[in-house]
Amino acid sequence: MKKLILLVAAFMIVLLGCSKDESPVMSPVSSGEQVKQSEQELNVVREAVFKNEDIEQAQNMARQYLATLTEFHGRSVFTTADVDGLQKEMSEKIKSTIAIHEESRIYPYSGTKSNDDDKMELSASRFELLLDEAREVYYPNLNVSQLIIPMNYLMPGKYASSDPHTYRLRFVKTNDNQVQLIYDGFFIGGPNLEKKDQEEVDPYNPEKLKEDLKIQ
Repeated sequence: MKKLILLVAAFMIVLLGCSKDESPVMSPVSSGEQVKQSEQELNVVREAVFKNEDIEQAQNMARQYLATLTEFHGRSVFTTADVDGLQKEMSEKIKSTIAIHEESRIYPYSGTKSNDDDKMELSASRFELLLDEAREVYYPNLNVSQLIIPMNYLMPGKYASSDPHTYRLRFVKTNDNQVQLIYDGFFIGGPNLEKKDQEEVDPYNPEKLKEDLKIQ
């Protein structure tokens, strides 16, 4: 009788052990595949809008833009008439030299670019184009891209500093594949796509903005 009880007990232990081994467990391979899929969904890579020839074109335009600015070095901005005349002349010269987006404009003169004698400080020695740092930036909320080329400028007069101020020449590519300068915060004003992409509440419909600007 004791032997029978022991045999029954041993058989029950074996059954319990089997039921534990058969519990559902997520396999490492399956888990790994799920993580990989999630990473792929998060890291969606958009094909570059700016090709090598577009980047080269933008770099050449940046050089031409800077060369145009230096032509106005030393010009007087003492009177309102000086400022108005200079702005008109610069606008015509810049637009005839490089492609500016149709929604962009030439900024009015500001004191950050003149010395204490009310003369424009636009000598080549004050500028540094960081052409090798050209990079494409994609704005997912607007679904558009920009090519950004940094430009350093040493401010004169009361704004003078040993550290240059960095402006960013922002180029866009239109739907008909034209590379154009849209904004730099220095002399070129226009839609600031980086700011608009970060705004939580934007008065513009992103799709309408893209359509209106006709850019990729």
